Amino acid sequence: MTDAHAILSEIGFGPTYFVQGRASVADLFNPGKRCGIYVLHFATGEYYVGQAIDVTRRYVQHCRNHTDIQRINFKPVRADLLNEIERATIEAFERRGFELRNIALTSIPKGESDFDLVLSDRDQTIWLNNPDVFHLEGSRPVDPDLRRKYARHYARLMGKPAAEEAILVLREYVRTGIPACRAGEISFWSCSCLPQGSNREIAVYSRINVYWQEVFTAFLSNGDLRFSWHIARSPLEHAFGKPLRRLMKSYPDVEIFDHRYAPGGQDQINLEARGAATALKLLKDTTILYATRLFNLRLMKKGPCAFGRYHCMSLADRLID
Repeated sequence: MTDAHAILSEIGFGPTYFVQGRASVADLFNPGKRCGIYVLHFATGEYYVGQAIDVTRRYVQHCRNHTDIQRINFKPVRADLLNEIERATIEAFERRGFELRNIALTSIPKGESDFDLVLSDRDQTIWLNNPDVFHLEGSRPVDPDLRRKYARHYARLMGKPAAEEAILVLREYVRTGIPACRAGEISFWSCSCLPQGSNREIAVYSRINVYWQEVFTAFLSNGDLRFSWHIARSPLEHAFGKPLRRLMKSYPDVEIFDHRYAPGGQDQINLEARGAATALKLLKDTTILYATRLFNLRLMKKGPCAFGRYHCMSLADRLID
């Protein structure tokens, strides 16, 4: 593993200050030059990368939640560049294998998780690396109130153009790309039905949500059925090359966007497929399936789904049973 101090120096951070036991770091950073990115070093060997308009105030806030801060590094950054530099710094630490306490913006969860109680680590690894292994066993949750709440949404969906095609693709995605899709329903993944946010040009049929973000969306755009999903980028770059030109050549009806949601971290890319046939072909591609599974498993290990209250049980019947 590369020394953290060398990496910090390489990407433009200032000196490392020993701050264990300090109530404040106000004397270390001049007023008017406290906006930037900071890195906290913990006694456990972990790190935390964050952004602050005033690093001295942010340090005090962290001290209330973490009693084992030992050192701090800081890099002055303009306010309009904070998000960009924070993401780049987190990516640099993850790429070199350092353990971060960050949850948002990181790709790789650390330690035990609630999802491990639903599906063991061993079974997660088997599922991830074997495209012919599925998790369709177990009982589903029973929630009469939730079922009633979105039953009308499902009835309206079935009257929409190409609804059956959309459900066919959604079903393939959930059954092949979601680990423990029955046992983890509501708690670790959810599906919405005709969620709010549609307009005249785009009608969202359903979103599959994991942890704090959408991972797969079926929608009608100007009369065309389309599917958008976020998956891990690194397996695609390994298989198709870093510019992903071979992927675009293999799937001309697929668009690639460098779009990320913070919960999914840096190892993330957005694909958009036109038509059910193209989407199903993608889902049967072993590289795409692996990238889908890797991304969803990482998110599920980060924590429970935040969108369970929008789960449409009637639609889920079609996707799982």
